[in-house]
Amino acid sequence: MDRMIEIFSKMNEKSKWTDDRVLMMAASVYVVKNRPFEVDRYIELCDYIKEETGVFSYLKSTMRFTVAAWLDTRFDDPKSAFRKYSEVYETMISKGFKRTPFTYIAALVMLEHHDDLDDWISRALTVYERMKQEHPFITSKDDYPLAVVLSEGEGEIDPLIEGMEEIYSGLHKKGFMVGNNLQFMSHMLSMDKEHSTSDLIDRVVHISDQMKRASLKVKGMHYPDVGLLVLMDDVNRLDDIRTVRDQLNKTSKYRWHRDLNYKLAVQIVLSDSLDQLEMTETSLLTSMEVIMQAQQTTMMAGAIGVAATADGGGA
Repeated sequence: MDRMIEIFSKMNEKSKWTDDRVLMMAASVYVVKNRPFEVDRYIELCDYIKEETGVFSYLKSTMRFTVAAWLDTRFDDPKSAFRKYSEVYETMISKGFKRTPFTYIAALVMLEHHDDLDDWISRALTVYERMKQEHPFITSKDDYPLAVVLSEGEGEIDPLIEGMEEIYSGLHKKGFMVGNNLQFMSHMLSMDKEHSTSDLIDRVVHISDQMKRASLKVKGMHYPDVGLLVLMDDVNRLDDIRTVRDQLNKTSKYRWHRDLNYKLAVQIVLSDSLDQLEMTETSLLTSMEVIMQAQQTTMMAGAIGVAATADGGGA
């Protein structure tokens, strides 16, 4: 946590007029990925992205700060990766995705695994359309990143959607509020192939009860965090999450963004848990990295969406 605050402070010194939430998310990317941070390299990359994009691009806005962090933590040559990233984005547009900030986030997911890109894009669009069929009033363009993550795996799409819907309905019957957050948690849980639907639902109820006892609220916005904890099956870290959250709530600048602090605390603590997994648990590690990627991209999209609206949007 201290490292994230330090990185945020360095970013903030160089970009004082940038939305704090965007820089907080960007700083968390370095901590979650456990990668070194060099502020001059980072700012140079942000400027490069701004210079290389069109006049009306969303990347002219504050969105470039989180995209730069993503590229800098995943590629040795982030500028070259950005050029490939731009190609991936335009390919997605040509195949049917709309020009939105969330398409840029979805393209980041595809960038790391861009083999058979055309097939993946087609599959992602199909998953998105099926999501929209099931929940037309709550599914929107901000679900693009999740549709991309869900479509990365193999298997028939209809059983995938049916499994998600079974979890969604089961959780609603247990008292969880319907909406986009419940849909997101249901989709995350559907990636767990080791447990039955009833087991997953029971674990959600159990974890939620444990979170409440640990003074961690479980409002709708926290459903994706509950999903992560269920998949990690580790209630022993709840006190750690509360401690990190409370410390962030007392920290300058962070204290004004308590909802984001909660999510950042979950990400930081669970990423530490992932780092401690044994090599014999490689399959679990891979699955959790993908699922946390879905949660992280959604957090990024949320911060970016607010900032992009304020900046006026683009293409």
